[in-house]
Amino acid sequence: MGSNKAELSWVEINMKALVHNVEKLRQYLRPGTQLMAVVKKNAYGHGAVPVARVAVAAGVDWLGVYSLEEGLQLRDAGISIPILIFGYVPSSQAATLVKSELTPTVVETKLPLALDKVQGDTTIAVHVKVDTGLNRSGVRTEDVPHLMYFISGLRRVKVEGLYTHFASADELDRETVGAQLQRFLGVATKFPELLLHAANSAATLVFPETHLNMVRPGIVMYGVYPSPAVERTIPLQPVLSLKSRVVRLHRIRAGEGVSYGLTWKAKKDTSVALVPFGYGDGLPRLLSNCGQVLVHGQRAPIRGRVCMDQCIVDVTDVPEVKVGDEVVLLGRQGSDEISVDEIANWADTINREILAGIRTDLHRIYT
Repeated sequence: MGSNKAELSWVEINMKALVHNVEKLRQYLRPGTQLMAVVKKNAYGHGAVPVARVAVAAGVDWLGVYSLEEGLQLRDAGISIPILIFGYVPSSQAATLVKSELTPTVVETKLPLALDKVQGDTTIAVHVKVDTGLNRSGVRTEDVPHLMYFISGLRRVKVEGLYTHFASADELDRETVGAQLQRFLGVATKFPELLLHAANSAATLVFPETHLNMVRPGIVMYGVYPSPAVERTIPLQPVLSLKSRVVRLHRIRAGEGVSYGLTWKAKKDTSVALVPFGYGDGLPRLLSNCGQVLVHGQRAPIRGRVCMDQCIVDVTDVPEVKVGDEVVLLGRQGSDEISVDEIANWADTINREILAGIRTDLHRIYT
């Protein structure tokens, strides 16, 4: 066991589980429906390039990212399938978009105009995002015809796809989903030749009428359901585990406290273990005095406040613990499992925030 923290704490990514989830999603779709794997924000903490490579090998048709930088990272890794950028790309980056053959989202005239002026003869594909009620980004439904007309007058820019995003599909809000879908279809029927897509993970699983020409699953591809409200329509396998090691064991006496503020004090003589994993690594500080880890397949509670790069767990009831023993913060050990949903519940947040919060430079092992 070395002294480098990268050797003491790590992420394990089960690529077999990833392929399983992609295959189950594919089987769930109607024949001919395209599948976009969303790999934004470092593939939800799983590692964008390795995940993208496996997803492509498993047969996905598109990749989805948030930023130009994320798209360029995939292109630099030799990934050549279509990549859609969901987020804002400044018009000053038009030449980079064209050179890298990345597909931008268009919501106004400035970017397509800049794309049309880039030197060359190739046709540049874009997707137009329609705001049907999320009120975050996109073209209002009444303004879509004007934007489409403007782009049709450009020499090299072509609208390839039209899409929208649901506000509350993971809450099973059928009324809102239905209303947004109808607004979108009201616009889309005027452009039947375009690639139409609307379904995120929740809509893909629960609202098959939203599948259209393509779906855009994110969180479910990683083996996690979007929310407790979403029906377990297909069998998913969690892809990611978080692991560390015991680096110190010591006894504290009854009445003594641990960690900053001494917010927890022992009621009896207690064995505690120091684990080099804290909120700077992706373990929410809100797990202070309420989270748990697995040691020897048994649950051990987190005592005191979670620190930036370490936490303390109570191993009084776990027999034969020694320095160097594996600690599972997220995932399975023995017959027990700590799920990302459980951690999110302890931290009063959503599973996506937990996964996206994992330190990007934490050592990742792909199996």
